[in-house]
Amino acid sequence: MRGLVVAVVAVVADAPGVVAQTVTLAETAAAGDCFHYHLELDLRGQMLILHDGSKHELRLEAKARHSFSERTLAVVDGWPARSARYYTDAVASAVVDVEKMQRTLPADRRLVAVLRRSEGPLCFCPAGPLTRDELDLVTEHFNPQCLAGLLPGKPVQVGDTWNLSPAAVQAACLFDRLVKHDLTGQLKAAANGQAEFSLAGTAEGIEHGAVVKLAITATGTFDLTTQRITTLTWKQKDQREQGPIAPASRVEVTLHLKRQRLANIPQELDDNAVAAVPSDAIPATMTQLRHDDPHGRYSLVYPRDWHITGQTEQHLILRLLDRGEFIAQATVLAWKKAPPGQHTPAHEFQKAVQATPGWVAKRVLEDRETTTADGRWLYKIVAEGTTDDVPVLQSFYLLAGPQGDQVALTVAMKPERAKAVGSRDRELIEAIRFPAKK
Repeated sequence: MRGLVVAVVAVVADAPGVVAQTVTLAETAAAGDCFHYHLELDLRGQMLILHDGSKHELRLEAKARHSFSERTLAVVDGWPARSARYYTDAVASAVVDVEKMQRTLPADRRLVAVLRRSEGPLCFCPAGPLTRDELDLVTEHFNPQCLAGLLPGKPVQVGDTWNLSPAAVQAACLFDRLVKHDLTGQLKAAANGQAEFSLAGTAEGIEHGAVVKLAITATGTFDLTTQRITTLTWKQKDQREQGPIAPASRVEVTLHLKRQRLANIPQELDDNAVAAVPSDAIPATMTQLRHDDPHGRYSLVYPRDWHITGQTEQHLILRLLDRGEFIAQATVLAWKKAPPGQHTPAHEFQKAVQATPGWVAKRVLEDRETTTADGRWLYKIVAEGTTDDVPVLQSFYLLAGPQGDQVALTVAMKPERAKAVGSRDRELIEAIRFPAKK
């Protein structure tokens, strides 16, 4: 589940007889800061799906555990803007109806760079591309880069309240775009070097094209000596509408966070370890994702604006989002293998395209044999037509490798979306790789 972790704060009842005092609730971030975090998340609710024209509720439960050290590499506007994390533990499990799933982070992907952006955090592994599941595992938990933004940043007294900035709320809620919010914080108590404060309210935003509404209550602890938030218990009620890549859901989430400042930078985050993290623009190759066919028939390294939404024995289904808007759908099909050095004749692929269920071609825009940049045989058909009476523009590709491995790709879009798709369908088919010769 995306965006099921958020902000920071805390609450404790005022003790009788406590004299009001002024305390400063502010964090000052600096390059070189290093903290250790431990997160525990519990989620319970329902996934809402449409089947045969009727709505069905499926039980949804999930748990996640993350332990990582994070080193700040750069600061912008008082918040960490570029960080490096090293995960010693990262695991998430989920149950949807009766189906169980589990995600873990492999040993060679435990170093993750995090770039804070207005449209949400950009996480990537300098060692190589992550899978979509691995990316979700390191992106969809609470992002500690926003902690300072959830504090008033000034002296306050017990009982004082403050409004959170839109930037802080958007970052804490992991929204791609914030629509509105009324989140406020309050200092509840201050004694023995600890300040306890709360956060409560609602927030509405857009995440991957879906409207998300949150009702939030949180409690946490601020250490007045170190001037740092040290604990967080965060609860939210989460209502999500159907989106282009995920069904609707209603869930309740509880998050526990523990934070400890590290006196020394661990070896996994020393200067040698973080040297591979770019200090300026991030190369596109570093943000790409990888997918390996479960049967070893092909692999794919692709831009992350393509989202995997389904997989069967033969098919892989992806959807292309552009700033949260659904642009096109791609279907990768493992095609029958040909003898080494050969491929399916073009006219046979033409017949298969014409026989696509529900597809009626009206006008063929392109029909030719060509080659990829690395010299592999590629056949391409582009045609306008209808699918179940809906106007559609489709690109059909058949790619063959030197050992006779073959994959077909179909990319479907509304005709008016062709400009937005551009050459991304061609880039997707060229990104497919076949197993090396044994």
